[in-house]
Amino acid sequence: MVFGFACLIAVAVVYSSGRIALSERARELASLRVLGFTTDEVARMLLGEQALLTLMALPAGAAIGAALCYAMTVRFSSDLFRSPMVWVPATYLLAAAIVVAAAGITMLVIRGRVHRLDLVAVLKARE
Repeated sequence: MVFGFACLIAVAVVYSSGRIALSERARELASLRVLGFTTDEVARMLLGEQALLTLMALPAGAAIGAALCYAMTVRFSSDLFRSPMVWVPATYLLAAAIVVAAAGITMLVIRGRVHRLDLVAVLKARE
């Protein structure tokens, strides 16, 4: 149950990050399309940034997760019981694989939205 919620949160964070990046940069991406860039080039710019951010966040997330686990084991220990912190590398690999898979699926969805970007409507919109 907790594993499912963790996967759902990871997918939601990656997906919302990609959607926010697309909505923030829709005008710039449409401008690039009008200037002559292909949809694949524009999508690669946006998706390359998202891939870089995801890959940079994985080690930081693993370190923060380990620190939180350590803090929880220290704070929950008492005179009656003590639980050790068990570090299993396979857990981190599984978490990274889930985040990378979620990023891959999100990139496919965002790539489709970049291909369907309405250039005239985006460029006409006032901010």
